[in-house]
Amino acid sequence: MKKTRKKKTDKKEKLFNKYSKNKEFLTKSEIIKLMKNEFFLSYSKNVNTSLMNIWGTKNKNKYIITMKDFKNLFTAEEGFFRNIKI
Repeated sequence: MKKTRKKKTDKKEKLFNKYSKNKEFLTKSEIIKLMKNEFFLSYSKNVNTSLMNIWGTKNKNKYIITMKDFKNLFTAEEGFFRNIKI
């Protein structure tokens, strides 16, 4: 009998899905909540707005963080969370 493997989700995906209401993207308030609860980070409104403008994707008239954008936040060179290891 062959055993089937379950699809393994990485820790970044689990974090993303935990705080995303629709499992597709994170809004500004959701990313702020994630930073406060998981990484114990709090930034000013200006820094949070810059985060959304630089790393986010524009959807209609708002900036959102998709899964791809979220994973890029952890890249070593230029990511917003480059010093955080999960």
